[in-house]
Amino acid sequence: MIFRRLTRAVSFSGSGLHTGVSGTVTVVPNNEGRGVTLRRERKAFPLEKCRFTGTGRGTEIFLPDGSSLKTPEHLFGALSGLGIWSAAISAEGPEVPALDGCAATFASALEEASRPLGADENMPGCAAVSVPVAVQDEARRGVICAFPDDELHISSVIDYEEEPIGTQLVDYRSSKDDFRRLFAPARTFALESEIGALLERGLAKGGSLENAVVVGKKDVRASGGLRFADEFVRHKILDILGDLYLLGRPLRARIVALRSGHTLNCRLVERILTGMNQKISR
Repeated sequence: MIFRRLTRAVSFSGSGLHTGVSGTVTVVPNNEGRGVTLRRERKAFPLEKCRFTGTGRGTEIFLPDGSSLKTPEHLFGALSGLGIWSAAISAEGPEVPALDGCAATFASALEEASRPLGADENMPGCAAVSVPVAVQDEARRGVICAFPDDELHISSVIDYEEEPIGTQLVDYRSSKDDFRRLFAPARTFALESEIGALLERGLAKGGSLENAVVVGKKDVRASGGLRFADEFVRHKILDILGDLYLLGRPLRARIVALRSGHTLNCRLVERILTGMNQKISR
């Protein structure tokens, strides 16, 4: 794994994908040894002390002070993919800005505002799984598993009736893959058939072709066209990386995901955290 340290603050502003409300999130260097902290109002809390849930269309974090933050997964995916595990994150507004619906802008700015850790510097402690862990959603035929490994290696498979997506598979290895080039630009997507239902639920209020790919039965609508032939499953990798960041530390594990989404991803994180806490209590 390659790790980086922030050298200066960086801010992002814009409308949230689901609320449509404008907000700003700022990421600044944290004191050494403090890991990742999150602040919504006055007090900062360690990320691992926050609760979270996957809603099916995004992730939401609940801080101990009663505040919450929606849709952090693309920002977190950028931090994870770049190996930044010491950061103080503060947010104004209910939701992390959607920007262009992926992690490219986050990753570019964060890389410019950071440097690689030197060999003589303290590396972040890693989480690991000692036995296989699996969670599933029988109704959606989805499952995500974690197996012991020496690095983070993720395989994701998706399967849609919509012809432009179909069945796609992609692998990601933290030790060798160029996250910024191969995964950060993959945008969130929605099926044309589900947009009406999303709006009725009060979601996707900030969605547009500038920050999402819309998929019909036979065609795709996206600003500039698709960035990858398999952009959809690449975005699933980005989402998994973002949700795994909720661990508050890098993970060494082999992740296999089939039709997984934020709900299953977050349940897997909960299982891994439970295993980590049980080891600590012993």
